[in-house]
Amino acid sequence: MSVHSPATPDRDPPPKATLFCPDCGHESPPAGDWEVRGAETDSDLTSAGAVLRCPDCRRTVATRGRSELPQVA
Repeated sequence: MSVHSPATPDRDPPPKATLFCPDCGHESPPAGDWEVRGAETDSDLTSAGAVLRCPDCRRTVATRGRSELPQVA
C-alpha cells in the first residue's frame, strides 16, 4: 500500500497523472491497480462509463467515460 506524502528533498513528486485515494492515501497511475467497475445506472456515471475504486479500501476515486478508461487487454 502506498501512502501519499508531500514532495520533500528526499522524495520526488509523483507523476502528474497519478490518482490518490482520499481515504487511505493509495496512489497509482490511472491505468494502474485501481478496480474498474462498469457503471450500473446513469446515476453512477454517464452511460457506458466506469467507476475506479481503491484496491485497498474500496473508496470510489474517480468516474470515467468510456473514452477515458485505460485500455486493458
